[in-house]
Amino acid sequence: MLIRTGCAALATLCICTGAAAQRFDFGQIPGVPEHPKVEVDIDADLLDFVAAVAERQEPSVAGIIDGLDHVRVLVYDKFEDQATVSRFVDDTSAVLEREGWERTVYVQEQGDEKVRMYTQVDGQRLAGLTVLVLDPTEAIFINITGPIEPAELGRVADAMGFGDFLGTPAPEHTGHGEKQ
Repeated sequence: MLIRTGCAALATLCICTGAAAQRFDFGQIPGVPEHPKVEVDIDADLLDFVAAVAERQEPSVAGIIDGLDHVRVLVYDKFEDQATVSRFVDDTSAVLEREGWERTVYVQEQGDEKVRMYTQVDGQRLAGLTVLVLDPTEAIFINITGPIEPAELGRVADAMGFGDFLGTPAPEHTGHGEKQ
């Protein structure tokens, strides 16, 4: 529940149209298994390919994907030590703030339930987004660089196959590539 609430804030952030952002590398995350349940790591070249493929069925989504530089999503559903993961979220938040990322969402629930969202802004433009989410059953780490249109992020997440992590409903298709 906390994950969906926190990530829903991600989809309702302000608008932007372009700028360059610094990719944030989470490194080795302590307290989690070596391999995440879900791992997405897509660089600009592959994003261009995905955009070209999407152009046929979702032209507006293709345009948004085509502008991105990097997408990294890590999802863990098992913890070796949740307290260690919680400290990692706090420590990573401090690093992001020192590196000039702006904290835009901060949720601290009872225990170790946390949502942290940071943006990198170039002038008036959103250029990067990093999200850290932890609850007793899941940890999600997201980093996106490139021009981000948050109002469209749910549609992009669905098109890339990880809309469930952002709390967005899957689009219904007619079988002809059109949404109903």
